Amino acid sequence: MSVRQAMAVAAAGAAAGAFAVMGAGTAQAQTDVELCEYLVTAPHGLNVHEMPNVHSKVVGVLKYHAKPWADCKKKGFTEIRGNVPVQLRHGFIDVKYLRKLRVIPTEGVETGGGGTSTGTSSALAGAGLATVLAGGGLALAARRRATTPA
Repeated sequence: MSVRQAMAVAAAGAAAGAFAVMGAGTAQAQTDVELCEYLVTAPHGLNVHEMPNVHSKVVGVLKYHAKPWADCKKKGFTEIRGNVPVQLRHGFIDVKYLRKLRVIPTEGVETGGGGTSTGTSSALAGAGLATVLAGGGLALAARRRATTPA
């Protein structure tokens, strides 16, 4: 790998880190929604839709008494977040066929917290990754330059 290639790797790492840190606001906004555990009350099951309306494609069905985790809402459609098969996650279900069982606590350690943080900033993970990538690229460039014959 040439010095130019190594420097390109370092620059790419720095750019990826900047992108991750700039995009962290979007990830933070998504986690601000409360998460609830629901009970499906529709005796014949509940259709899971691709979009939040009854006219969109049905991608699956939740069985009676299933307990999906979804965004807490009082009416309309809510997005499924967990406790269902992977292919149904991010599908939409009608709240009128659900009974809220509990609010799921989302406080505590988040990505990039290092095991001790109670913050929810995902920017830490992106910044750490960018530092590793940029540092690795610079170290590669420095080592390559030092071992190249004059």
